[in-house]
Amino acid sequence: MSDRWNHCLDPRGGPASPIRWVRAAPGDDETELARWRAAVGPVRVADAPGVDDPDWPLQVIAWNAQVGGGAIRRLWDRITAAETDGHTIPTVLLLQEVFAAGPDLPEVVDDSAWATRITGTPRGENRTDIVSFAREASLSLLYVPSMRNGGPDGGTPEDRGNAILANVPLSSGHAIELPFERQRRVAVAAKAAVGGHRIAFCSVHLENRAPWRRAWRSLGSGRGRQMASLLGIFPGCFEADAFVLGGDLNTWVRGCREAAYTLARSRFPLPEHPDPRPTHHLEIGGWLRPADYLLFRLPTHWHCEYRRLDDNFGSDHYPLAGTIGMVADR
Repeated sequence: MSDRWNHCLDPRGGPASPIRWVRAAPGDDETELARWRAAVGPVRVADAPGVDDPDWPLQVIAWNAQVGGGAIRRLWDRITAAETDGHTIPTVLLLQEVFAAGPDLPEVVDDSAWATRITGTPRGENRTDIVSFAREASLSLLYVPSMRNGGPDGGTPEDRGNAILANVPLSSGHAIELPFERQRRVAVAAKAAVGGHRIAFCSVHLENRAPWRRAWRSLGSGRGRQMASLLGIFPGCFEADAFVLGGDLNTWVRGCREAAYTLARSRFPLPEHPDPRPTHHLEIGGWLRPADYLLFRLPTHWHCEYRRLDDNFGSDHYPLAGTIGMVADR
């Protein structure tokens, strides 16, 4: 089987700094996880100089980009258009379901596993893989594929997963492989420095449903298991002043009452009053449901807030736009 999944390349295909792999999954999951690893390409890491002397406020966005269906360029341009006192606002995107394409992906073989291909295209914008966008926009990137996007169907080789994209340098990259439910899931985490303080970020995408043979786990216990395992690693794997967890928790059954959310909230208690609006158009019926969250753990003299944007930028998920600052900045 291919071992490209644990290689690290820069956006131009050259060698990149290695990241730390942490397996939160139990040993019983290894056989299934190995089949999914075999079909994905390398981790992609971009080290960009970013904003000079980044200072408060810090913008943080959590968004599921629907594997190319979301207009990442348009979102980035929208949220970075404003300046504060003449300087560019430091911005970090915690992204789910972004994709990478190209010759670095291995061939799909009989004993490997893959997900059904998703090929959305945003209105008014080309479908763009995350690596190309990071290169063209000179942004820092940590992208870790979770699964192959499509099998041996003759289409362009692609994988998809989670990423952290930023206009500030990223360091201490981590890939956290979660317990297996139906598809392989890998959370990504990294640190950035803003205003002389270290902030650790994690982008996560939990399972939407379990396989039919244990369908009851789709009601929340599978996602609760994944979140509990993630919290056993993050934020404890970082030395930092503040911590941010953002992503698609797929809490389609009970919303904020699901174990995945209540567990996360117990470790990331801010903001005190989150935006209650739903974020995702359900696949069947199209009605909105709560799925995406942006949670913070901050020192007492810091403040944070977030709101759901009114534009979904072509994705089936709405972005959550947050800010972090010092109390004196308010």
